[in-house]
Amino acid sequence: MEKIFDVAVVGSGLGGLISAALLSKEGMSVLVLEQNQQFGGNLQTFTRNGFEFSTGMNYIGALDENQFLHPYFKYLNLFPDLNLRPLSCDGYEEIGFGTDQKRYRYAQGKENFIEQLALDFPGERQNIAFYVQRIFEISDKFPLLHLEKFRTLIKGEDYLNGGAFDFIESLGANRRLKSVLGATNSLYAGNKEKTPLYVHALVNRQFIQSAYRFVDGSKQLVEALMKQIILNGGELLNREEVTKIEFQNSENAVVKTKSKRLFFAKKIISNIHPALTLNMVEDVRLKKVYRQRIHGLDSTSGMFSIYFILKENSFAYIPYNIHHFATENVWFDKQEKWPQQFMFYTPATSRSHNWASQATALSPMSFQEVKKWESTFVENRGEEYRAFKQQKAEQLIDLIEQRIPNFRSKIENYYTSTPLSYRDYTGTLNGAAYGIQKDFHNPFQTIVLPQTSIPNLFFTGQNMNMHGALGVVAGAVLTAGGIVGLDYLTNKIFESTNS
Repeated sequence: MEKIFDVAVVGSGLGGLISAALLSKEGMSVLVLEQNQQFGGNLQTFTRNGFEFSTGMNYIGALDENQFLHPYFKYLNLFPDLNLRPLSCDGYEEIGFGTDQKRYRYAQGKENFIEQLALDFPGERQNIAFYVQRIFEISDKFPLLHLEKFRTLIKGEDYLNGGAFDFIESLGANRRLKSVLGATNSLYAGNKEKTPLYVHALVNRQFIQSAYRFVDGSKQLVEALMKQIILNGGELLNREEVTKIEFQNSENAVVKTKSKRLFFAKKIISNIHPALTLNMVEDVRLKKVYRQRIHGLDSTSGMFSIYFILKENSFAYIPYNIHHFATENVWFDKQEKWPQQFMFYTPATSRSHNWASQATALSPMSFQEVKKWESTFVENRGEEYRAFKQQKAEQLIDLIEQRIPNFRSKIENYYTSTPLSYRDYTGTLNGAAYGIQKDFHNPFQTIVLPQTSIPNLFFTGQNMNMHGALGVVAGAVLTAGGIVGLDYLTNKIFESTNS
């Protein structure tokens, strides 16, 4: 007789793994199905010439005690298996413009953030302080941010109102300060017409609290979560691409995979894009208007990335991230000449604390740039595509050398990826870096809730309320809470981590 799992999780990104870990800890039998060889989605790493690179999670914040992620990681017993290196306290982000040699830095800690920026903008201290106060006020209202005063998402919550760009523009600050305050928008694929202020606030707040890099890559978080799932009796299977999900009733579902295998579960959690999920489900309970809304949601832009292997002891390790822009316009515009900006960092490795053996550069890229190859797959896109990637890489390195002169002389080798690479390796729709594009004009239209009209179908992952580690963990708690009881789960996490 076939085993019937309590829960089957489709996709092994952070949301799927956190959901599986929480539910298996509750004693539920859990199965995680992953289509790729590697588990982890955007957390997975890859190796080139013996050097390991992270795919998506470059650094993580809010991990210290009394900060958002700490109780969840502590509850799931993840910290013993994580090797983290803090970024510079007085400047974890460095921002620059064009050929101007002036650099601006974001510092960790509310007061330190204000003090460090006020050194560069002495007449703007009041605006900087108001900015910090406001993003903390907004993020404090975010569901699940504070377990001790947990509040569920309620329609009409004012933290959902307003746009990131409009807020920064309203500060009355000088032009350069406004550009500096908006400079990390590549961390959420900022769109000046659509990106909500709460997205900007949550992303920046978590790193102002604390910022860490994973030593030797983010795969360790995947392995830590898998370890807990297995210890709890859960199962994980890779190379099992789900093609169809059928719901026999509210307590029985069948998952069919490309390999013709059938898996039976009482409940299904999908960690893949909701639109791709709906394509697998033929069920009248998912109304036409709901399907049209989900399929009509825009995605964020993707990324063009270069992964550098550097000549030995030629480039010092940098304990911060560099955000550089060709002009003072820090908001990505797909109509402008590419590239206009990049984020550059040296991954933390166990090889050396002082020297960087590798580096990564990312620049926003529209899917339209690679759309002509959308019907192709990895390693099978042809010579024109390879030439396209090389041309883009050289253009991006030109811009990098505006910030880091003679950087080319430090490069031993490099590899590239486009939104197509992200799509094929991580399963994201159109290779979107951060899932669905949130729109503050109609926030509930672009927020996907974890529960669906099918009682035993749930969503989790970056396409829900918020992307990134902070948003995805919160979303996974909402998803798991929809199954075991949200008040029960949040109270249990709070009590167990504060006893």
